[in-house]
Amino acid sequence: MPWKRHHSLLLLLAVVLGIVGWWGASRADEDSGTPPVADARPTARPPRPAASPDEPEPTRTPDGTRAWVPGQQFRYAVDTTQQVTFVASQAGAQVPPGMRFHVQGEWRVGITGARDTGVEARAALLLTDLSVTVEGRDALEPQMRAALTTSLALPIFLTMERTGAVRTVHVEPGLDVLAQGILRSLVASTQFVVAGAPKESWESDEQDATGLYRAAYRRLGAKRFEKSKRGYTHVATSQGLQEVDASKLRLDARTRAVIDVGDDVWPELLEGDEQLGVDAGDGMPKVSHSLHVSLKLLERGRDSTLVGLLDRERSRLTAVPLASFQSAPQDPKEQYRRLLAGKRFDDLVKDLRSLPKDEKERDDARTHALEQLRALFLLEPKEAAKVPGLLHEGMEPLAASPMLGALSAASTPEALSALSKVVDDAAVGVPVRTDAVAALGMAETPSTEGIQALRDLGNDTHPELRDTAALALGNSAFQLRDDDASGADALSRELGTRYRAAKSPEDQALLLRALGNTRDPGALTTLREALASPSVPVRQAAVEALRLVPEAEADRLLASRMLEDPSPDVRKSAVFAASFRALPPLLPTLGTVLQRDTADAVRAAVVGLLGANLGALPQALPLLTWTSQHDTNPNIRQSALGFLGALASAQHP
Repeated sequence: MPWKRHHSLLLLLAVVLGIVGWWGASRADEDSGTPPVADARPTARPPRPAASPDEPEPTRTPDGTRAWVPGQQFRYAVDTTQQVTFVASQAGAQVPPGMRFHVQGEWRVGITGARDTGVEARAALLLTDLSVTVEGRDALEPQMRAALTTSLALPIFLTMERTGAVRTVHVEPGLDVLAQGILRSLVASTQFVVAGAPKESWESDEQDATGLYRAAYRRLGAKRFEKSKRGYTHVATSQGLQEVDASKLRLDARTRAVIDVGDDVWPELLEGDEQLGVDAGDGMPKVSHSLHVSLKLLERGRDSTLVGLLDRERSRLTAVPLASFQSAPQDPKEQYRRLLAGKRFDDLVKDLRSLPKDEKERDDARTHALEQLRALFLLEPKEAAKVPGLLHEGMEPLAASPMLGALSAASTPEALSALSKVVDDAAVGVPVRTDAVAALGMAETPSTEGIQALRDLGNDTHPELRDTAALALGNSAFQLRDDDASGADALSRELGTRYRAAKSPEDQALLLRALGNTRDPGALTTLREALASPSVPVRQAAVEALRLVPEAEADRLLASRMLEDPSPDVRKSAVFAASFRALPPLLPTLGTVLQRDTADAVRAAVVGLLGANLGALPQALPLLTWTSQHDTNPNIRQSALGFLGALASAQHP
């Protein structure tokens, strides 16, 4: 497709990561008197904390190629600064203001899947510092800062070649342009791409937010390499990648990155600088974009929850090429139509009834069916009404599950009504009904009918239905909070009342966990009561329920249990709950636990928690240092030393 001049200004903005587009939109809101809406951001399930590492050493491959191990996670300290400046090409012409962006924190990259055809990964940014300045002045009002910080904290997923070249990014629907730009820039600027074992020099085709470029690598030492960009061959536009026409667009890229890798050929240290000049001629302003990025490996670890995670989340994410034009989102209905490719409900049911025998192929087919059914239920909501009758007649749980997941993901009134009918239908098998209960609890917009269906299972004779419904009610209360605070409060109170009426410790523990799912600060009264229970399982459930309650009182209660509870199981559960919370307020208590707790399992849990956060939490250093020298258990001392050694190696490679 030929180059279109009316795209020129938008192209310039796309070249600089869509940052200017975001600034222009925010300024337009300001000029119109409409404040930015802090809550206009994607909703995601809260990320689970990384598991304590059990594989600190690099994974070596026999042939010296890059190691791709599902479940493996790499924690890096990252610091990046980007600056964008504009120069008028004609005297007196107006240009956008200059901007500077600084991000510092922890960058976690974990492998979710590895196949012969490619690799899938999750990347997440844990911010410690964020600044956005325009013409030297802070550009982030409190609401805007909160919204941007929230967006940057959302994990993104990557699909890449086995060389390490990232091709596609999977993001939360509605993730704003600026957050996308910053995250995609981090992904692009930290790529290390090599086919096979590293040689003395090689070249590769890579992508970034600007387009497609040719990269050159050369060896500087045994495990040190230099990377540079030869130049861009294609640029990302609203029509996709287009060849660079030097007569109409000049891209001047000067880049250099020095990368140290480990035995697994994963980067351990990266220092990169880029300068990109853009000149579109014809009176357009010239753009200069500079980037500095620093990446230091803090630790290698394993997190079993990563394995297969993209396959499970893919249906609700938006996939975009790493090199793509960041503009207003496409009409979702058009995306749904393309995804369906002309299929109707009966076609999709037929696909589910004839799933492949091979496990991998079957899982892929189920995921694709879920995506297509969700698209159908959003395009034609009335189609959801066909599901209850179909499941009433009978369907294998493996085939029924994607259909139920699609109803939950669509979350339309018709879809939630269909789920409620499946939950109420005693003729449907218990495994399928249980799946429907869980799906109903995960719906983003809970309905009165759905909540009542969950409530009605409170006395069901099947324990799996009854227990799943209780936990789902807690989830529903959380999902209701933004749109119906009084309804959410009522559900929380109902769960508290049911806890007090429960006769067995098992039922009490279940209802406490359901109450924890609400994340309601009002639940603290009930949880405080439960912490005084003589039952160890009840107290364990109570401290675990505290993990997501956003109140300082929750920290105080957890600290009290860590220090005073007579059961090591409860004290260890309190350490687990602390892993979901900001750690600085709990550090004094964790230090006391390391010095005084008589249970090895509790102290080991604290060492694992502090070690996993050492890179972003320097206050933990003296606690681990003391433990490495004084703990009575040699294994715990060795574990603390391992974390300290990993930190020292990252800081002084």
